[in-house]
Amino acid sequence: MSVPTALLANEAGIGRGHIVKLKQVASQFGPRIRCVAGLGRTTFSAELAPFCAQVLQAPSMHFTPEAVANPLTEGTATWADYLAAMGLAREAVVRRHLRWWRKQIIAQNASVLVTDYAPLAMRAAQGLQDEGWEIQIVSTGTGYGVPPADLPCFPQLLPDYSRVIHPEADLLALLNRVGAEQRCQPLTHLPAIYRADVVMAETFEFLDPYRKVRPAADRVPPTVPYAPAIGGAGDEVFVYFPTANVGGPAVVEALCALPLPRRGYFPEAPPALTARLAAAGVIIEPAPVSVAKIAERSRMVLHFGQHGTICMAALSGLPQMALPMQLEQLFHARRAGQQGVLDLLDWNNRRTDWIVDKVRQIYDSKPMQARAEDFARELRSHSPPEVHLAKNARLTAVVDRAIALAS
Repeated sequence: MSVPTALLANEAGIGRGHIVKLKQVASQFGPRIRCVAGLGRTTFSAELAPFCAQVLQAPSMHFTPEAVANPLTEGTATWADYLAAMGLAREAVVRRHLRWWRKQIIAQNASVLVTDYAPLAMRAAQGLQDEGWEIQIVSTGTGYGVPPADLPCFPQLLPDYSRVIHPEADLLALLNRVGAEQRCQPLTHLPAIYRADVVMAETFEFLDPYRKVRPAADRVPPTVPYAPAIGGAGDEVFVYFPTANVGGPAVVEALCALPLPRRGYFPEAPPALTARLAAAGVIIEPAPVSVAKIAERSRMVLHFGQHGTICMAALSGLPQMALPMQLEQLFHARRAGQQGVLDLLDWNNRRTDWIVDKVRQIYDSKPMQARAEDFARELRSHSPPEVHLAKNARLTAVVDRAIALAS
């Protein structure tokens, strides 16, 4: 009997959380499934290596240099605008990704595709399913990044962001036109690109933008580690900024000027920048830090608004400050802010002195600390260990079916 193969796919996103989700699925598969990963960014690929026979450099979805230089060239209203900006509006990108993923599924004889932020990998697998290929599609990721496939169109999620550059109908037409080259049956609505056999939107209800329309079975609590005890026991500000520029000059200046104990993990930062931070007294961590250590040493957490970091800090009872760099982070930061456990500064308030003042306010706020601890108890009460057994059972069913097909 041959061992079936699962292809783990990630096309977009720069944070470690994308890889962690794929690693969690691969670890659940265990030795019964051979895993191969295709990653658009390989920064954290070493974490997947113990679970994978191969880690391949996949094509990545990303903003163009022009869009990075001038964000006004792209839309902001819906998830469709994000997909357009990341490549869905560029025919060459769609064609290259569909061809690459189709080729890999066939070459690896994959019977399972596990995706995190990999919509074109999903579309390639859907096309093969249309032809009769026996492949199960497992969709995971945050609730924000796993929209329900039966939505007629993508809704606007942030009321103050409404710019549309590429109409959704145009994106759908482009995707269907290029998909026809790979023998994909046309989609009737763009969200159907997220059609999957197993959906696991890993998020809490308060962070899920589709909580009113998503089937309850498709949302599972995030598999995020948290400290045994609730509440920070230390006096440090823990910082996690995974971009090369660490958020920009004002953020770097604020980290250097902040008169509090600071410890940070900056996986993409160049040595000159981390050396500057270290010279200013920031303790630089060379690798991801365990949640137990973060809670043991910290009084608060400073980040961009990444979903996984918000969940980790919320479960641990640590107050948070966010400096969102994009709309998903802004959405999650606002939702956490509504719970009273996070404060944020938007793009217009990124002055060094304002950042320093806001961090100090949160650091000294006893009411915010108390609210963070109370909220952690609420979250933990709704996410006992047995809740995660449903996710494990769904993955076990995927493995069993793959093995049955391979026999």
